[in-house]
Amino acid sequence: LNVALGLVIGVTLVVAPLINWILVGIMLRIYRLEKELRNLASYDSLTGLLSRHAFLENANRAISLANRHQAAFAVLIIDLDHLKSINDLHGNPAGDAVLKLLADVVNSVARRSDIVGRLGGEEFAMLLPSTNTDEAREFCERLHEAISKAVLNYQNTVIHYTVSIGLTASSTGNLDSIENLLAHADLALYQAKSDGRNQTAVFNYATEQVVAS
Repeated sequence: LNVALGLVIGVTLVVAPLINWILVGIMLRIYRLEKELRNLASYDSLTGLLSRHAFLENANRAISLANRHQAAFAVLIIDLDHLKSINDLHGNPAGDAVLKLLADVVNSVARRSDIVGRLGGEEFAMLLPSTNTDEAREFCERLHEAISKAVLNYQNTVIHYTVSIGLTASSTGNLDSIENLLAHADLALYQAKSDGRNQTAVFNYATEQVVAS
C-alpha cells in the first residue's frame, strides 16, 4: 500500500506540473493570437495607421471628451491626389509606397494627441484635439509643405505627389459625431478637388458653406 501510494504521489508530482505547463503554453498562444487579431482589426496593414473602424471609435471617444470640457477640435480628410495615375504610370507597388510615405509624413507633422487613421484607398482622416479653425489651417499648410519636400525615390524614379484636404472644426460645446463631421469635411474635400487639388478647403459651421483655405 505504501509503495502504491508513493507511486501515485510521485506520478502526480511529475505529470501535474507537465500538464500545467502545457496548459500555460496553450493559454499564452491563445493570448498572442488574440493580440494579433486585435492589431489586425485596429491597424491598417499597409500604413500602420488606425483602421477605419478603430479611427471612428477613437475619434468618437475624443469628441465626447471634448464636448464634456467644451473644447474645440478639428477633423480633416486627406486625399492623395491622382493615385490612379501613379499606379498606371509606375505600378501598384509604387502607389502603395506613396501611401506609406504619406502616412509617415502625416505622422511626422501630427502631435502625439492627434488621432490619425486610414479610411480606405487613398483617404486618410485626422482628429486634432484642442484645435480651432485657424490652428487647423496652419496645420494643413505645414502638412502641404512637408509633403512637397517628401518626394518618393522609387526604383530610380522620383515621384512627386500632392494631397487635397477637407477641413471642419467643431465650435466649443458643439455636440456631434465623427460620422457627421467627416461628412462635412468631405464636402470641403470635394471643393478642394474641384478647385484644382493640392489645397485645403474648409466647411464653415456658422454659414454651412465651404471656403478655400
